Amino acid sequence: MVDEETLIRLVHSAKELKVLKAITKITSSTDNLTVIINKIITLILQEIDVKIVFFVMKENAKFNIMNVDENRPLHPDFHDLVTFIAQDTVKYSQPIFIKQTKHGTIAYRFGIRSFLSVPLMLHEGPIGAIILMAQYRSFTNATLKIISTIANQVASAIEHLWLKRAIDEKEKKITKLYSKLYTKEAKRAIVDALTGLFNKRYFVELLDSELKKGKKLSMAMFDLDFFKHYNDTFGHVEGDNLLRAAGQVIRKKFKKLKACRYGGEEFAIIVEGDLDEATQVGEELRQAIES
Repeated sequence: MVDEETLIRLVHSAKELKVLKAITKITSSTDNLTVIINKIITLILQEIDVKIVFFVMKENAKFNIMNVDENRPLHPDFHDLVTFIAQDTVKYSQPIFIKQTKHGTIAYRFGIRSFLSVPLMLHEGPIGAIILMAQYRSFTNATLKIISTIANQVASAIEHLWLKRAIDEKEKKITKLYSKLYTKEAKRAIVDALTGLFNKRYFVELLDSELKKGKKLSMAMFDLDFFKHYNDTFGHVEGDNLLRAAGQVIRKKFKKLKACRYGGEEFAIIVEGDLDEATQVGEELRQAIES
């Protein structure tokens, strides 16, 4: 026949298993830490004979107190009490278990007869505490045991969640970096480095693609007069500066047109229209470069 002590142990073990299964279900249902904590507080209130539960998380040097009824502000002295208990729990990385509060203490003044606090431990150290308070009874070692088990599982879930967030953040940064590199390399493949206009290879592909769409197109071509003489007289650096300036004028004045450096000092522009329209664009371009 099972004795009373063994029966009590079995009952506590069954409750502990039930609570742990519920926590596993909660932590696997969402990545929202606030939602997880609120659901676990509600679970503790339902499964353990307790009316007051706080999760206290350390954020930088501040302790953030969380409970289900956050719309009801805590009395400043009671807030300080909860914070002090959490600070000591985190400082010593050990549970605090007061079976019976003493007359004259702040806890007793607020009607708290018993309280316990267990740390939320990560590999790097404690990040907060779960605090339970009772007004009309004393907590038992069994309550301390189950809350410690809950705290360990919750801390493990938080650590997993933070690790996942860190990995996701790194992946986003890497993806963004690769995207920038790809965009940069893709641009290099189609743009002339000196003028900023399309290069000849891409321009020819673009022209072929536009013609296949059945568009009515014309092409205006032009070069810089006496460029070889200018280059020989003032040097290649000044010659490059002249080509660069010409490219800037084309890109600024004719943003909507597709233009390229065709070769050397030669340029080409695709004009959607007939020969007269292409001639007009060429004249506008000549005037813009001359000015």
